[in-house]
Amino acid sequence: MRRTKALLACSILPLFLFGCSDDDDDVVQEPTPEFANVRVVHAASDAPMVNVTANDAILNSLENVDYQVASSRFEVETGTYDIGVTGILPGENAEVLQADVTLEADMNYDVFAVGNVSDETLALLTVTRMETAVEAGNAQVQIVHAASMAPTVDIYVTAPDTDITAEQPLVTAEFTDSTDLIQVPAGDYQIRITPAGETTVVYDSGTVNLADGADLLIAATNNVGTGESPVTLLAADGDGSFKIWDKEAGAAIRVVHGISDAPAVDVIANNEIVLVDGIQFPRTTDYLSVAAGDYLIDVVADSDNSVVAIDDAELSLEVGMSYTAIANNTLAAPELDVLLDMPRSVATEAKVRIIHASPSAGNVDIYVTADGEIDAIDPAFADIAYDTGELVETGYVSLAEGDYVVTVTPTGTKTAAIETGVLSLVNGEIYTAIALDGAMEGDLPQLALLDGLAPPPPAFNADMTYNVSLSGAQEVPAVDTMSTATAVVEIDEDLPAFSVSVDVSGLTEVTGVHVHDGGIGMNGPVAFPLTDAGNGTYVLAETTISPSNLDALTSGEWYLNVHTTANPSGEVRGQIVPDTTAVVTFSLSGSQEVPAVDTMAMGSGYALFDTTNNNVSLVAVTTIDNATMAHIHTGFAGVNGPVLEALVESDETAGVWMTDGSLMLDEATATQLLSGGHYVNVHTAAFTGGEIRGQITPDNIEVYGIIADGLQEVPAVTTTASGAGAFTLNTSTGALSGSVTITGMTANMAHIHEGAAGVNGGVLLGLTDGSNGMWSVPANTTLTAEQMGVMADGGLYTNFHSDAFPSGEIRGQITLGFD
Repeated sequence: MRRTKALLACSILPLFLFGCSDDDDDVVQEPTPEFANVRVVHAASDAPMVNVTANDAILNSLENVDYQVASSRFEVETGTYDIGVTGILPGENAEVLQADVTLEADMNYDVFAVGNVSDETLALLTVTRMETAVEAGNAQVQIVHAASMAPTVDIYVTAPDTDITAEQPLVTAEFTDSTDLIQVPAGDYQIRITPAGETTVVYDSGTVNLADGADLLIAATNNVGTGESPVTLLAADGDGSFKIWDKEAGAAIRVVHGISDAPAVDVIANNEIVLVDGIQFPRTTDYLSVAAGDYLIDVVADSDNSVVAIDDAELSLEVGMSYTAIANNTLAAPELDVLLDMPRSVATEAKVRIIHASPSAGNVDIYVTADGEIDAIDPAFADIAYDTGELVETGYVSLAEGDYVVTVTPTGTKTAAIETGVLSLVNGEIYTAIALDGAMEGDLPQLALLDGLAPPPPAFNADMTYNVSLSGAQEVPAVDTMSTATAVVEIDEDLPAFSVSVDVSGLTEVTGVHVHDGGIGMNGPVAFPLTDAGNGTYVLAETTISPSNLDALTSGEWYLNVHTTANPSGEVRGQIVPDTTAVVTFSLSGSQEVPAVDTMAMGSGYALFDTTNNNVSLVAVTTIDNATMAHIHTGFAGVNGPVLEALVESDETAGVWMTDGSLMLDEATATQLLSGGHYVNVHTAAFTGGEIRGQITPDNIEVYGIIADGLQEVPAVTTTASGAGAFTLNTSTGALSGSVTITGMTANMAHIHEGAAGVNGGVLLGLTDGSNGMWSVPANTTLTAEQMGVMADGGLYTNFHSDAFPSGEIRGQITLGFD
């Protein structure tokens, strides 16, 4: 074991004064001195750095000892000492702890500063044990609970990946408890900590190796680094100390956009991990949790990731550490500087840090005063340069709490380029300011204020509200469900930010609700999960998004999806679009072809129609992977018509056809589309005229299919005649149109009758005889609300009369849809 003797001046150790005498007349045989081993551990998380004294002299060079640092183990002559701990405070140091400690021979003393300054629980804890050799093949540990913010805990030390639910804890310890020395075979172990009596792990070391001969003091201390664990283990080996972080601690980094002439940017790690999406000058992100390790960082334009400002900047992040990455200089010569942050709060001081990242400012002087008067004083920091190699900063400066003004001037002048006004600084807070260029060329530099200086975020002020309807028909593929949901999406374009509230009270067994990234008719990944707020409501609180994400949101490229036990991929979905955009869904089948096609193929159609400019975008998702072409045609249900627009097949998924961007319609075409007067037709080699077809039907348009034959007559009629057709109903106006084409008979009249299947009824209206056996609904026909209700319930039928069968030779019930 390495030992360092503490050199304690004779003048301060009265116990040994006789050993310093200059009297040579009497030769006194000095007794052989005896020694104890001492180690000092700073484990008070909100205390400042300290000096440690014995009998008023610095003990073994223990000056400026920081939190979570253990000294080497050193020898001190036995005896009783006045141990003092002096806090290094702004202005004047002060003794914060004192204790008389008696040291005995061949004993080890670990002296901890524990507790908190803020709640006046600061104390000295001395852990004592006999000096014990480590047996060959073993490691030796002693564990101390020095985490003042942690409750009584169970500590498990097991082989890696052992199920602790079947294990007994090594020790149950409350704050300041310590174990005896424990010797275990050298090897790999896993240390886990849970609240006493529970098995929920709040700290997990992962695999740690206890080497042969290792003699370790392991102290649980308050975690002031990254991660969610309340504790970090501090391991001291006699020569020094090191931290054992929770295995999920990772690192933390925040990003500052400090290039005034650059657009919003994305920050991408290793060419695939988007760390930051669309940050604008001069904004700063919150800390982002990332895995520790080495990265290559790209800074690219948010609007076009092919425009690269910074390419493959090397970045190494250590576990437990926090960093600030500052993109700075100009767009023509961008720089990325990464600074190590020290975010530990100290209860006795305000920590202030100023960073020079303004290339246009040149060299500057920085004054820190109580009133802003700088004429008669020297700067606190003089001639601070902007350095493209490495940003210059003040470091963390400790100030007593109070009011201050920070003034920045060009070096050697008293002309303020930046003046903060009065800043009220509070002990325990951290304050960071970064000097950046002004927003416009020629503007004075400005300060980006972080941490305790950061202004409150601007209030969310929605300037757009979307009311979203969710249905199974919008799922891809469509889901057959009667359930629906509604949502309200509010958008603040200035921040930009948005919020969501979804009413799912009409569904059962909801397992999750998300905002997904995906356009109409396309599935995409989860972008934002919503939180169950109870009472059948899921919410996403006001959430800041990038400019590119704002564009995606307001362009209809995101959707809401409600997942249920019955439909894990989603039972109802709603495209997030303005209220002025209609979402249209429709089915495609062979039965809608004219004439009908016998095929197992099918599809689902999805369209967005912008009523402000008559733009339409459409996607058809089909089960046909060998289609030759697909089009939007002009024509109402039951009628074939010419091509309006060719669709293009997806490069990624066979059977998916879509408009090439959006299609702008003239007023007449748009009016017909909204009336149900267009359809999608998918052609194949086997069915060149179309294998499946789908009428494009807005919410107020219903299409009814008619198949007529003699068997539906009451009583049934034996005949080879048949008929097929479709009617289109506008439920907003009651307008009815359509036709039925009959073959194998000559009708002398035809009507729409009232009557359910199997029941005869009176005539509602007559059909008009056209050419080639086509009988049509008379122009300008409208139904009453009552008649529309009867029709929707299947209570109307078509009847075609002939000379041979005056009461009707063939009949066709008018049914919603084609199946």
